[in-house]
Amino acid sequence: MSKRTDRIFGLHVVKQTLANAPETVLNAWVQESIESETMHSIQTALKNLRVSIQSVPRLTLSKMVKNQNHQGVILEVRTAARKTEHDLDDVLAQHRDSKPLYLVLDSIQDPHNLGACIRTAAAVGVTAVIIPNDRAAGINETVHKVASGAVENVMVIRVVNLVRALKKIKKSGVWVVGTAGNAEQSIYDLDLNIPTAIVMGSEAKGMRDSIQKECDYTVALPIYGPVESLNVSVAAGVVLYEVARQRRVDI
Repeated sequence: MSKRTDRIFGLHVVKQTLANAPETVLNAWVQESIESETMHSIQTALKNLRVSIQSVPRLTLSKMVKNQNHQGVILEVRTAARKTEHDLDDVLAQHRDSKPLYLVLDSIQDPHNLGACIRTAAAVGVTAVIIPNDRAAGINETVHKVASGAVENVMVIRVVNLVRALKKIKKSGVWVVGTAGNAEQSIYDLDLNIPTAIVMGSEAKGMRDSIQKECDYTVALPIYGPVESLNVSVAAGVVLYEVARQRRVDI
């Protein structure tokens, strides 16, 4: 059976892939008659890897990625082995005596939001991002593009049962902090300088009741203006950087 492949596109994500996972690159398509220093460096790297490069019209590239912004380059890459609950066990054991930070995403539906959350998680230095297998966005072309190379720089673990995963996380000594608009406690009133797992709920309904029951704390982001809530990826960024601010050291 052949190994799965993905298509990734965009200058930044392509550069990140060539820098961090060059062994995964199988084929490349480049827009004909496009000249730039960045494109030249990308093509040089591809030639050094002896990857086949096809020069094609812009319209061909656009059709390949359903009119998303490819910026003139597409790579076919070998799909990385999916991280599962077994990998979560290993990660929890490895970081049991440290101060890890996990980001748990409960049923995020929009791949743009998932990609943005993963990008922020990589920027902050989270230990792992944990997402459910079902009823949630997967790691697809859009996620790669929005994450701008972060998918290759942060561990994403997919689990069958998110409740069971949270029980394991708590058992390893990590405090689970859920976010909800109706929570009485503010994120700014909580000590986050501890082993922490931040849980963000879905775009429409927030955390499921079964997930919220597993949280040691439930906190809200203060809203001062005439809006009801923040986009989940924006909220995740605020919360993760509050953790980083409180720790004031590299995570």
